[in-house]
Amino acid sequence: MTDPRLPRKPEGTCPSAEAARAFAEGRRAGLGTAALAVGVISFVSLLGVEKASLAVVLGVLAIRGAAAGASGRRLGLAAILLGGLFVVTLIVLLVLFHGKFAEMLRLLQQLS
Repeated sequence: MTDPRLPRKPEGTCPSAEAARAFAEGRRAGLGTAALAVGVISFVSLLGVEKASLAVVLGVLAIRGAAAGASGRRLGLAAILLGGLFVVTLIVLLVLFHGKFAEMLRLLQQLS
């Protein structure tokens, strides 16, 4: 039984392949935009590795199956690059200043 409050779907209609393709492309563009936003935000907060990894995952989801040159693909690639750049930058900083970080952690433990 169908719910009489819901609008009825006209008989014999189905989404065309073009509409389905446009929907999928829009979804990928949305994923790419979200990935890029999270990638940029990872630079704003300190130690945003979880945000950078989320940007990479969303970027991969945006790229997967997208046509070459599509906006979702470009945004996803930019997000992957930003997320990767953040992780590499964090690793370099940890290697260069490991003594300072160790001292900071020791002082923080003394405060608690």
